[in-house]
Amino acid sequence: MNIRQKITLIAVDMAILAELCVGMRAASLDPENFTPAFCKAFFMLFLPTLFSGIVMIRLLRDKPQAAQQTQSTPEAA
Repeated sequence: MNIRQKITLIAVDMAILAELCVGMRAASLDPENFTPAFCKAFFMLFLPTLFSGIVMIRLLRDKPQAAQQTQSTPEAA
């Protein structure tokens, strides 16, 4: 995992913690329907964040160095 991926992971983790706080705040406003209010508030924020985090981490992967490896193998043969 490169440094860009680590920074992205930290940002996604911080966003999920903030979303947890928002979900708890929304649920505390309606104590009789705490669980449904929490699930509605939290998961509407959590799922897009999780999906975008996974996509960003995959996009920020190091590119394979296949071209350089194929150039070095004929010299060894």
